[in-house]
Amino acid sequence: MSTLALGDASYPALLREIHDPPPRLHVSGRLPPEPMIAIVGSRRATPYRCRAAHRLARELSRAGVVVVSGLARGIDAAAHRGALEASTPTVAVMATGLDRIYPPEHAELARAIARTGALVTEAEDGTLPLPGRFPVRNRIISGLSLGVVVVEAAERSGALITARMAAEQGREVFCVPGSIENPLAIGGHQLIKDGAKLVQTVEDVLDEFPDLARVHARAPAHTHARTRARTRADSGPQDPELSAVWELLDWVEPRHHDDLAVLMNLDIKEVSRRLTLLEMGGYIIGDCGAVTRRAYD
Repeated sequence: MSTLALGDASYPALLREIHDPPPRLHVSGRLPPEPMIAIVGSRRATPYRCRAAHRLARELSRAGVVVVSGLARGIDAAAHRGALEASTPTVAVMATGLDRIYPPEHAELARAIARTGALVTEAEDGTLPLPGRFPVRNRIISGLSLGVVVVEAAERSGALITARMAAEQGREVFCVPGSIENPLAIGGHQLIKDGAKLVQTVEDVLDEFPDLARVHARAPAHTHARTRARTRADSGPQDPELSAVWELLDWVEPRHHDDLAVLMNLDIKEVSRRLTLLEMGGYIIGDCGAVTRRAYD
């Protein structure tokens, strides 16, 4: 563990630029030198949004970008885990002291982050996860980053606070759109109305930063092959029997096996057979008897 003072040469340059930079940063691990993008969102995120955060973080990490988030449940954890699957380290900004991982069930995730990236906090050891500490922490998340991607946010949420701070700091703000029926999408949709860039793929983020986009363009051929394969998968299965089921499915809202059997006037065993083939082919995700389309891995 180490402590960086505001005047130290190794203190993050972008963070030093904000109007209220932390006088000291306590670091477990090593702050990576690569450019950083934050991914934030709801602690009570839907499975779809967690998958979106995981995917975006993994693709950013593959492009050489450090993913920054807050180690919280939901979107934060999904983002860190996605980044850990790729080659670039990730950074977790904590509201507590380094000796108090919060939430406690993320202790192993925190250790994995610190092995290649860093845990960062301005709080002294012993600082508890008090509610007032989290909005203060959020300015560091945005301050470290070139931009902030909001994956899911209710009308009043910490993610919106982070987005507001990012805008005040002159950073780019991005948002993944959601269902109009989901109350956790209201805050994000307001961000888009206010000028945040809508995000569907990692390219939507990278294109705002020419230097990052150039690095991404030099990615290995197998990365682009994955993108092409993903595009084919998103177009749906070619088998007519499987396509008939796939066309009835949604990207977000799960549909139960029994509902599909009624809609298609098929025996439940036949529907289950087709869904099994779709899942084996990577077209859908099953969860407790309900399924959604799978965008890509």
